[in-house]
Amino acid sequence: MNLLSVEKPSRYMGGEIGSISKIAADLRIALAFPDVYEVGMSHLGLRILYNILNAVEGVAAERVFAPWPDMEQVMEHSGSPLVTLETSTPLSKCDLIGFTLQYELSYTNILNMLRLSGIPLLAADRNDTSPLVIAGGPCAFNPEPLAPFIDAVLLGDGEEAVLEIAVAVLQAKRLGETRAATLERLAAIKGVYVPSFFEPHYNPDGTIAAIAPLRDGHEKVRRRFLGNLDTAPFPTDPVVPFMKTVHDRVAVEIARGCTRGCRFCQAGYIYRPVRERSPATVLGLTDKSLCATGYDEISLLSLSSGDYSCISPLLMELMSRHADDRIAVSLPSLRVGTLTDDLIAEIRKVRKTGFTLAPEAGSERMRNSINKGITEADLLETAGSIYRAGWRTIKLYFMIGLPGETADDVLQIAELSRRVKDQAKGSGVSGEVNVSVSTFVPKAHTPFQWEPQISIEDTREYQYLLRNELKKRKLNFKWQDAPLSFMEGVFARGDRRLAPVLIRAVELGCRFDGWGDHFSLERWLRAFEECGVQPEWYLRRRNPDEVLPWDHLDSGVTVEFLRKELDAARNETATADCRHGQCTACGVCDFSIIAPRLSENATEMPTHDKPPQELTPARLRLRFSKTGSMKFLSHLELLNVFTRAVARGGVPILFSQGFHPHPRFSFATATSLGTESVAEYMDMFVAAGISADEVQQRLNSALPVGLQILEAELIDVKSPSLSTLINKTRYRITFDEAISERLPELCVQFMAHHEYVIQRKRKGDTQAIDLRGEVVSLSSSGAALELVAGRGKPLEFARAITNNPALQGNDIAVEKLEVLFFDH
Repeated sequence: MNLLSVEKPSRYMGGEIGSISKIAADLRIALAFPDVYEVGMSHLGLRILYNILNAVEGVAAERVFAPWPDMEQVMEHSGSPLVTLETSTPLSKCDLIGFTLQYELSYTNILNMLRLSGIPLLAADRNDTSPLVIAGGPCAFNPEPLAPFIDAVLLGDGEEAVLEIAVAVLQAKRLGETRAATLERLAAIKGVYVPSFFEPHYNPDGTIAAIAPLRDGHEKVRRRFLGNLDTAPFPTDPVVPFMKTVHDRVAVEIARGCTRGCRFCQAGYIYRPVRERSPATVLGLTDKSLCATGYDEISLLSLSSGDYSCISPLLMELMSRHADDRIAVSLPSLRVGTLTDDLIAEIRKVRKTGFTLAPEAGSERMRNSINKGITEADLLETAGSIYRAGWRTIKLYFMIGLPGETADDVLQIAELSRRVKDQAKGSGVSGEVNVSVSTFVPKAHTPFQWEPQISIEDTREYQYLLRNELKKRKLNFKWQDAPLSFMEGVFARGDRRLAPVLIRAVELGCRFDGWGDHFSLERWLRAFEECGVQPEWYLRRRNPDEVLPWDHLDSGVTVEFLRKELDAARNETATADCRHGQCTACGVCDFSIIAPRLSENATEMPTHDKPPQELTPARLRLRFSKTGSMKFLSHLELLNVFTRAVARGGVPILFSQGFHPHPRFSFATATSLGTESVAEYMDMFVAAGISADEVQQRLNSALPVGLQILEAELIDVKSPSLSTLINKTRYRITFDEAISERLPELCVQFMAHHEYVIQRKRKGDTQAIDLRGEVVSLSSSGAALELVAGRGKPLEFARAITNNPALQGNDIAVEKLEVLFFDH
């Protein structure tokens, strides 16, 4: 399959630094993420499981992502199945396929990935030779819309359970057990839910009468808990993508779980209790990860990073260690009230990563109802601190459609946002506020699981109201499309009767529904209608005694506690955080294995002081090759790879100045995608004192296969830039053998032209290029021609010489052999 046929070949190349390829394996597992590569590769859970499973001898864990529509079209046309990145194994040949259930609007991608793999969609239609299909992630806490397609579901933490699942499947495989017997093995593992072992029954009004267990003693499945996060395995040498991903940085989970108790937040309930990693462990993981990856940013992950017990001393130590290397630290989930002046001062030392604050609701009344635990005064004080520290933009995140909300509460969003912007004036800066608003979607296992969701029409009415009010106040506004929230709500609290709708939606072409430009409400409404399902029915208020689709799945938090919290919401009363206070009796902890684990001893944290250094610049000129699959890297991806390699190899690179410092290196020209080359050039500024040979050696140890430094030399720091020195380039262009006899004649005919002008359109401008005037020499040998020319792309020359304007990049093979420089 020629990757030049797709928009971003690096999504499908594999071979990244850190990837693990096991040709022989006793058990082959496909870790399947039902979204595009750059989204899936940003998911920490996928990295953790990949690391844990591949550490086991005989077990191969490989990655596969949802192919973008252009790749799906190529696959359909060529009849190629969906395969893993590491060994190109078809998914149908794997023993186990593990899907991440991160978002309800990715469900059609799951079915489409199975379809493209030639695997029967329904679990009941698979035989003993079919791979087992399992799933896990936050949406696993109501997997019922997917139940007919999934063999087993893991509820909760996966670090320990995934190994038990692998062992069980491997044992069953070695003993030649049937699929049914293997499912019995899996059901015996704590936290594993086998949907076929339960059968729902329905009342005449459509509500669920009962969810009947089909195995004695198997009435409920309780979530799996990881007792100690500090001792849990964590990847320090993850796969480093060639392309920029959504979260392109070292990500270290400093804590799991949150007990703040925001009543809308599913993660706050299904990930309890709070378990923190010690500062010493976090520092060790961070140091190792930076060395292995070459990233220039550290992200400290948790549901509320500012609540981490040792956040201030940890952040100060990280900055002390890494600020000189221009490595930034980001805290992506900071609560208002935890963002101190000290934290802000540390974050701004290297790079001003963005600030997002989440009041969630505009009025004090609604923030009390959802148990947000912040006041308007807290928010304004935090905003003022951020502006005073030099930031100009703050993003505010709100929800509309919360239970009990009125139009006046919605208007308060605009009022509060304006007051936040006013804090900039008091700080002496010109501040901007970007207001982002989503629609509240009730989720399983939260106090609001019984509450209704507002309709598409009501959502649009509130959005229109806000848009006008925010525009008056000169505030920027972004919102989630109402139909997307509608669909999320249907599947978030849906049941097995939605499975036929999913099948029909895929047949109608629904893919990547979470991407607004791919979502089609029209197709979905047609699928609902043809399947006799009223989607609005799933958005209704649920009766307190109604059987919910997920009642047989135990998150650890009791129903009694959730009902008590719902009453508290209606009374607008708060429930305290149990982190430092009294236990709220939510039902999660046994106070033996399962209990809050906080790291409050910062004195055990190792410290490292780096003395400041005065650096003298030196300049290197490098020639390198780009062969094999590396020819599919775009210019920006090549820049990304070298940025990582410089850091991984320990090259003492110098940086640009300003708030966003970058390594000081530059490439001669951007070689066309798909061109192999042994004549790529770049200049690099490093600290004086290191030899050219040493830089060459260090880079070659850190670059992926297909990229190699061939020559390195020190040059004068004031030498002209490479782009001004290039005169001509020598290429070899190889065609199909069928044209070999005609090539000599075609070369003669082209060279006989006085001129050969083409029009190149770029960003609305048209540029005329005389290809004949750019050619210095042209010759042929067999099916290949050799060309020395100035401006012009190899494909443009190939089309002109063969007089075939329909020629595409995947019809030829291009090699860049030499760059000819002007004499100076």
